[in-house]
Amino acid sequence: MTNQSKKLLIAIFSLLIVIIIGTIGFQFIEGYSPLDSFAVTISLITTTAIGYSGAPDSMAGKIFTMFLIIVGVSLVAYAFGTIVGFILEGHIKNIMGRSKMQNKINKLKDHIILCGAGRVGRHVILRLMTEKVPFVVIDKDEEVIKNLMEDGVLVINDDAAKDEVLLEAGINNAKGLITALPGDAENVFVTLTAKELNPNIMIVARGDISESKSKLIRAGADKVISPSVIGGRRMAISILKPVSVDFVETLIHKQELEFEIEELETSENSVLIGQTLENSRLKQLTGTMIVAIKRNEEIITNPGAQEAIQDGDLLIAIGTRSQLAELEKLASAKEFKNN
Repeated sequence: MTNQSKKLLIAIFSLLIVIIIGTIGFQFIEGYSPLDSFAVTISLITTTAIGYSGAPDSMAGKIFTMFLIIVGVSLVAYAFGTIVGFILEGHIKNIMGRSKMQNKINKLKDHIILCGAGRVGRHVILRLMTEKVPFVVIDKDEEVIKNLMEDGVLVINDDAAKDEVLLEAGINNAKGLITALPGDAENVFVTLTAKELNPNIMIVARGDISESKSKLIRAGADKVISPSVIGGRRMAISILKPVSVDFVETLIHKQELEFEIEELETSENSVLIGQTLENSRLKQLTGTMIVAIKRNEEIITNPGAQEAIQDGDLLIAIGTRSQLAELEKLASAKEFKNN
């Protein structure tokens, strides 16, 4: 509870005590009925007792009345000021917080937009945070947004299907969008909206129903992931080949390990173009191992030594961070050093 909230509760509680004292006091001093005593007390506290026909005539009643006016009006003013301060403080903090966060979002480049922070979205967030990838989360649940803000996550509390919300999230500068909303229809709509705003953005969509995959693809999704399908396959493989699955899981998800999987896209300026895997001596020069090559829509798994690297190939390599850094340096070198 904030300090302002405590002040407000104290003011309200004190005001109630004064009303009770005033009601009981007028009953005993002036002999008013409980209802009349309550009415006079309320009138005095709200400064409307001036000229009140039932005002006390006795000395004790007048003294008691002055006491109630001074204390009651002071408490009302204090409570009113506290309420106004409470409202303004929260409103100003909210405006300043949103403005500050929006400024951070506006500065993002090549970031990821995540739509939906539910059961699936939370795992996406953890992974993106682990990889230190810049991202923005859009969700309609205020409680979810509040918890994410406490964790330092950039968030927007709104509907991800709205054009203005995606623009606010910086979709024009974004690298990709993940829509992990619970309903397939919602994911289709977000995908359509996102592709319309940025035709070049990569979209990964959640699809729980198998029939939704084709719709999401037609809507513009580059990949459709079904958590239930992946979970089922994983469970089956885990019991059939537990050691292999544990190894792959450890390799991909355990950040404390040195080995990582990385993707390296080649361009026409790369010194690797035209070189076979054997001649390039990538293993000897960098220590990395090329486990697959994606060429157009085809994936060449376990490529042979005579496989030539072509323009636009996506090399999938395994190695330590330093080895993968060497691979990137070699690919961007102006001159091929075959030594």
